[in-house]
Amino acid sequence: MAERNWMYNGWHYGSAPSDEWIEKTNMFLDHAFSIPDLVQDGSIKCPCGRCRNYMRHTRDIIEAHLCKFGFKENYETWTAHGEEHIRNNEPLSPLAHEEGFDQPDRMDEMLLDIGAVQPPGIDEEPTSSASAFYRMVDGANESVHDNTMHTSLSAIARLLALKSEYNMSIAHYDDTLQLIHELLPPDSKLAEDFYHSKKLLQGLGMTYIKIDVCYNNCMLYYKENEHKDKCDFCNTPRFEDGQNKVPRKVLRYLPITDRLQRLYAHEETAKAMQSHKQSTCGKLVHPCDGEAWQQFDIDFPTFGRDARNVRLAISTDGFTPFNIGAAPYSCWPVFVSPLNLPPGVLLKPEYIFLSLVISGPEHPGKKLSILMQPLVDNLFKLWEGVETWDASRKERFNMRAAFLWSVHDCPAYGNFAAWSTHGIFGCPTCLCDTQAFRLRNGGKACWFDCHRRFLPRDHEFRFQANAFRKNTVVLDEAPRILKGEEVRDQMYAHVADRNNYGKTHNWTHVNCFWQLPYFHKLLLPHNIDVMHNEKNVAEAIWNTCFDIPDKTKDNVKARQDLVDIYNRPSLHLDLKGNGKWHKPRAAFCIDKNDKTIILKWFQDLKFPDGYVANIRRGVNLLRRRIFGLKSHDYHIFIERLLPVAFRGFLPENIWVCLAELSFFYRQLCAKELSKDVVHSLEQNVAVLLCKLEKIFPPGFFNLMQHLIVHLPREAHLGGPVLARWMYPYER
Repeated sequence: MAERNWMYNGWHYGSAPSDEWIEKTNMFLDHAFSIPDLVQDGSIKCPCGRCRNYMRHTRDIIEAHLCKFGFKENYETWTAHGEEHIRNNEPLSPLAHEEGFDQPDRMDEMLLDIGAVQPPGIDEEPTSSASAFYRMVDGANESVHDNTMHTSLSAIARLLALKSEYNMSIAHYDDTLQLIHELLPPDSKLAEDFYHSKKLLQGLGMTYIKIDVCYNNCMLYYKENEHKDKCDFCNTPRFEDGQNKVPRKVLRYLPITDRLQRLYAHEETAKAMQSHKQSTCGKLVHPCDGEAWQQFDIDFPTFGRDARNVRLAISTDGFTPFNIGAAPYSCWPVFVSPLNLPPGVLLKPEYIFLSLVISGPEHPGKKLSILMQPLVDNLFKLWEGVETWDASRKERFNMRAAFLWSVHDCPAYGNFAAWSTHGIFGCPTCLCDTQAFRLRNGGKACWFDCHRRFLPRDHEFRFQANAFRKNTVVLDEAPRILKGEEVRDQMYAHVADRNNYGKTHNWTHVNCFWQLPYFHKLLLPHNIDVMHNEKNVAEAIWNTCFDIPDKTKDNVKARQDLVDIYNRPSLHLDLKGNGKWHKPRAAFCIDKNDKTIILKWFQDLKFPDGYVANIRRGVNLLRRRIFGLKSHDYHIFIERLLPVAFRGFLPENIWVCLAELSFFYRQLCAKELSKDVVHSLEQNVAVLLCKLEKIFPPGFFNLMQHLIVHLPREAHLGGPVLARWMYPYER
């Protein structure tokens, strides 16, 4: 196929087309009208952005339409004008790379774009759901009236989007439609009211289901419990008091099957969903390059054989839908996203599907597993497969889908994985094999000197008896990572033992995802969220080096614990003659005057538009602090600004260690990861943490600092961090 960039580069809305565009458009029309099978009564299908190969027109009308509306997008292959469809061994279309994916999604354009893929004259018929969808778009293609570009479908889609965005009542919506009808010509084709508007979009097939829930989240009134009136566990009534049966709490469930099928109803998206099979660059640029994906294909070869089978990621997190002054309320949405898409469009907002809305007011805690049961049932059916129409190959196929991993912040990780992330057993990777301890004065779990066991057996740090904990040499091996079957057996063996919870284990409940027949084979069922890890580590470094009161990890209690744990007498508290304790200044604390210099540098710092928030607005020279930093600000700080900001204000050995930590995160968060680089990170991350232990007090090393040691391994298993952190979901 010849290069056809001229179709879109030579035409811009509202401007005259280029001479090349006019010349080649005439050649296109000459070619199309020369094929007898395409011409009917002197007309062919119009490929303009309005008609989109739905309507047939004569040549003069098509010329006018192309000049006014341009060609329909992604029409480099003229399938409706004499060119055969090219199978999926064709190189990827510009879909995965074009800038349009960074623009806000428009519902009307999306619906019409999907509808435009229905091919004429094919041997195999689409599935019933795909046919209903195509009929919906085809039947709604008529313009509202002659002097507008809006069809009845696009207009109603926009109006329903406004209703949802501004919380319009049905009466408000109906009155607005009535006013619009009064302004339109009498023969306009627009739905009369909300009922007819919903009926117009019925072909979407994307409904949601309301499931009543026990007010205390003990059970769902679902399946065999559907007709019960009170909870089996706490006897709480299902309905509010009164004659009308109003449920006390409702779970809103949106099945994901229809939305996955819609991805294959669009020709270009269907191609993109299969593009992962073409990844041969030898680097980690996509989840399919990670060992977790590849091992899953080995364990389930029939699933891995068809590139169209979908791998899914699940994420959830709580948020408060009301303002800060309102009563506390925690709402938990659960998102599902397909991982098959190319890196350029992976986890874009339009491909993150809302599956569950778990209402508050309290967070679900360990009962999250109960509330996610409908999603697990949906995954059961998807594992068996559903008949789906593939618009790229013009055929039906059995689409299967499998859960590959989850992404959460640390508290949600514990709720989802059924392993509490609090206490000395808080690490969900080390599980019970940990050397963490609780600080006597600080009272918190501490992972100080827990990383020498990850070093090579002959590393010098292992034998330095007084460089870490007092009189301690470490000969232990790193904790063994358990296989899925071993984790399952340990969970069932300990979950009922509540007397030893927090003493020998941290199992809280049985995760409902263990019901899936393949869950025990997953190498990386849960991901440590690098976004929150970076944020917490960067915040701890900033607060400790700036010695910010109530925020620093080098507080009085930390110095008291230092006496018991660490042989560092120069940092012990001194009792002065007046009876007051004096805290000697540590080498990692920046001088008061130097703080002012650094903050003034931040005030003068300029960034490209959209690169980071306006940090200068949060700088407070009087209190020597920066207020209002968010997760992404800390991401930029630790990877780009920290080595520059602190250089010359800290001793060389401390600055070099912090610069190494900065470079570690920068390599880890790269879009492309070399396997050699990941292997090097795995080898050196324990050394880096041991260097930090030689600098900062024991109170600095909480769970977040410890989790750094597991990040390179997860990069090796899952691929780039960009597909495994919370930024796409929280935004």
